[in-house]
Amino acid sequence: MNQLNCQHCGGNVNIGDTNCPNCGIPLPKNLGKNPQKKFIIFFIGVVLFCLFMIWWLPPNWIESMGKN
Repeated sequence: MNQLNCQHCGGNVNIGDTNCPNCGIPLPKNLGKNPQKKFIIFFIGVVLFCLFMIWWLPPNWIESMGKN
């Protein structure tokens, strides 16, 4: 998948191009990169943190909150 489309003119551009060869408009630096990879890593981290907290919290934490 080396060919992408320019969002301005719809022409074909290659990954790594800085300007569209058809209309000359500057292209974004992250064109063709997958931003979902960072989200997936973040989501897995949040899930692991939640699982750790469920395991770490005592099973009677509600009762212990009422005791002063």
